[in-house]
Amino acid sequence: MTLSLWIYFTAVSVVNIITPGPANLNTVQRALQLGAARVFPTILGNTVGLAIGGCFCASGAAAVLLTTDGYFALWSYLGIAYLVWLAVKLLLSCESIVLDRQSFEVVSAKSLFIEAIVLAVSNPKALLFYIALFPQVLNFDKPIWPQASILIVTYCLLSILSLSSYAGLADRMRIYFADPIRYTRFRQLSGTILLVFCITLALEL
Repeated sequence: MTLSLWIYFTAVSVVNIITPGPANLNTVQRALQLGAARVFPTILGNTVGLAIGGCFCASGAAAVLLTTDGYFALWSYLGIAYLVWLAVKLLLSCESIVLDRQSFEVVSAKSLFIEAIVLAVSNPKALLFYIALFPQVLNFDKPIWPQASILIVTYCLLSILSLSSYAGLADRMRIYFADPIRYTRFRQLSGTILLVFCITLALEL
């Protein structure tokens, strides 16, 4: 893998990562609710999920999944079903922003981590991104894992930077969204966007 190919991968990754999607929406929603300092488990969970997906693709297992009738569709629809559940949860939940230490008790770090890692692993678009880019930048005449590791670490670091930025911006808006009506509207908008994302994803399968 040449430096120019790595730069190409990095540029495409940046565009993909900063585009609003389930992980970004989830991070923003949790940062508004709990504050930026308390969403590290969310960012970490997403990173671990992306790393798992990258390793899955580098191992060749993803290619087998794609070429096996029914398996990829089943996995994709299960992932979409989870995203739909998150969207409905956003639309129907009665959570509010608490600007003191009580907010820390609303959701445990373990729950945030699990929520984010499942979200990352179950999102078919994350896996498809790796599948689309890896063949273009990997040199198959050389050992795959050292190259794939560089790409996976690059993507994960970019994701951490992006989600941290989203969380920081959301944290600055917590006082504005402390108004229950405003926060409810934000949750409803986020849930609607996530549902549209799910419908679009389902139509593409």
